[in-house]
Amino acid sequence: MSTPRKVWYEANLDQDVAFDRNIKIYFDWIARNDAVYHLGTTGRAVERLFYAQQLKLLKKPAGGIIGPDEWSDIFLQAGYYVFGWEEVAQAFAGWVHDGDWQTLKELYDASNAQGPGADNGFAIYLGVQCTDVQWPTNWNRWRADNWRIFAKAPFETWGNAWFNAPCIWWDGQVGKPVTVDGSKAGGVLLINETLDAATPYPGALEVRSRFPSAVLVEGVGGTTHSGSLSGVACVDDTIATYLATGELPKRLSGRRSDVQCDPLPQPDPAAIATRSAPSGTGVDADRRELQKLIGSR
Repeated sequence: MSTPRKVWYEANLDQDVAFDRNIKIYFDWIARNDAVYHLGTTGRAVERLFYAQQLKLLKKPAGGIIGPDEWSDIFLQAGYYVFGWEEVAQAFAGWVHDGDWQTLKELYDASNAQGPGADNGFAIYLGVQCTDVQWPTNWNRWRADNWRIFAKAPFETWGNAWFNAPCIWWDGQVGKPVTVDGSKAGGVLLINETLDAATPYPGALEVRSRFPSAVLVEGVGGTTHSGSLSGVACVDDTIATYLATGELPKRLSGRRSDVQCDPLPQPDPAAIATRSAPSGTGVDADRRELQKLIGSR
């Protein structure tokens, strides 16, 4: 979750640094699996190749349509989730080794709806972001701040800036951030992985501090955003118990998580061919069991 103290301009700058860290973690994973992808044996080598290809696409877009912006958007999902790491790496390798731009386009299209009405989601996003609070209206500030962050975290900085730039000129009444006071709230269960880039972990700690009855479950070291009910028993069982009975784990003292769980695991590309589970097993089955449990109470 985003911290209540940074709504929203500063929170986005924090995101830029977090996504840059996560994409480096992803490049390290690709390097460890060089026998599969052949894109470099170190994370740094993979990172150099990523930016070299981005520069190449600036001069000549893949298939005439996948340029440097689309290239970053394709890889952005790897900064959000461990889900789909193999598919992004396969598309990366396919482009580098075989010039396969079609798979790049398929991945881009899958994450970026197109056609009539496809911009509704973005419109709603801006309607919330731009009216919650007054964003800086001086473009010189945006330019200075984003170039400063870009110098150390180039992966998503300008993409994030352009995505939110309409808030500079938003024509509508804007509000003021509310003071979040959860002192009278009932039991609240919070879930966050330590390296979540979209909703950085310090925000979870801040929210927990404002809700004295809240309990925070941490996926220690994980990089996945919104990764609950995804097959990690420690997390899923805590959620199931809370939804079925209202029971929370014990809250600990200090500014920290209350329950530490394994994160969603990084995928094993060598096992991709054997990963299909028979009907009645896996995450979908876990969710069905959870529904039965809740329904039986």
